[in-house]
Amino acid sequence: MAEISSIDMKKDDIIVNLKVSEEEYRLLGNNTSNLLLLPTSSNFLDRPLTTGKLGNSNRIMLPKKILEKFEIRELVKKVPAKTFHVGDEVFLFIKLKKSNLGIPVFKEV
Repeated sequence: MAEISSIDMKKDDIIVNLKVSEEEYRLLGNNTSNLLLLPTSSNFLDRPLTTGKLGNSNRIMLPKKILEKFEIRELVKKVPAKTFHVGDEVFLFIKLKKSNLGIPVFKEV
């Protein structure tokens, strides 16, 4: 797992230096922007989800409480997701809702 080596705060910028494993470095590839930095401790990942198999489909079931909490009124039919290993742990990252901030949407009346 990555560790923060130092944090430098300058005006409106926060600069974080990280120490990452080879696996994490490979996950990054050539990406230098649009990165997500999250802790993986049990007090951060505090929502236990029930898992199970539903036939042969690639399906994620979401409790209504999660959808209501994050104001997701309609689920996108196909959501981008990624599963990855870091050490002997497996993570699932799902993008449930895309930001429409700054993108005007016009509809005909």
